[in-house]
Amino acid sequence: MKQLFEPVVYEDQKTLIWDYKIYTDDYYKGYYHWHQCCEIMFVHGGQGNVVVNQQMYDIRRGMLFFFQPYQLHRIYSEVSPACPFERSIFYIDPHVAENLLVGFSKRKALFTTLWRGENTHCAIDLEDCVEIVEWTLEQYDHNKKSNPSENTEDISMLILQLLSSIKTGDHQIFQSGEQRTLRYSEKIMSFIEEHYHEEINLDQLAEEFHLSKSYISRIFHQETGGRLVDYLTARRIKQACRLLGTTDLPVEQIGIIVGFPNASYFNQLFKKVLGTTPLKYRKNN
Repeated sequence: MKQLFEPVVYEDQKTLIWDYKIYTDDYYKGYYHWHQCCEIMFVHGGQGNVVVNQQMYDIRRGMLFFFQPYQLHRIYSEVSPACPFERSIFYIDPHVAENLLVGFSKRKALFTTLWRGENTHCAIDLEDCVEIVEWTLEQYDHNKKSNPSENTEDISMLILQLLSSIKTGDHQIFQSGEQRTLRYSEKIMSFIEEHYHEEINLDQLAEEFHLSKSYISRIFHQETGGRLVDYLTARRIKQACRLLGTTDLPVEQIGIIVGFPNASYFNQLFKKVLGTTPLKYRKNN
């Protein structure tokens, strides 16, 4: 498993990290991870899914995904030469973005809702204004290539235009009361959200959902592209990181709280997926 926490490094005091039209047509296997900043991804083309907040969203042209800081997510795309995955991604500190939006109260309020809201959709369908969004991204990339030095005015315009596309289209960014039928994987993730701190095994899940153990594993992988054990581990480690950063609880006790009663195994697994020990993580955060 790759490192769950992928810090975004802003070299030379950069405000925004920019990747325009990343093109993949041979191999793409995502994994559960999070960043310390906001990640915004716009899909130019492809198919697959995004897992976030115990829900799945389809990948297709015109979808914009907004990942909040430290929000566990996974992007999975079924790529081939005939169906490549093409996306533009940028990373920005939300506090910096809000400062750039001073003077634009409505757009700033929308951005604050996106990065702070607890009941906010991370997926926004901009299919009806996809040409405008793609033009906005193309113009920013063109200006960036013409003048490599960072221009905060261009960054402000980029964010404002994207927020305007969301607002103009009157897109729903809050969870609606009317819910679609959940996939099995989403039901499993919701169960894990409530019980990750307890012992969870396939026997328990099979009994809970009245399915066979083999089907539980298979359907989760088919629907999300990832393994059930990796999701459970990611959720537990993410909570451990939160407790390490916000409490003075002993490492051993934190391991027990998040579902790892064996202290040695907790330390070993934490180091495997984050590349550092719990104590070092606490010291550096």
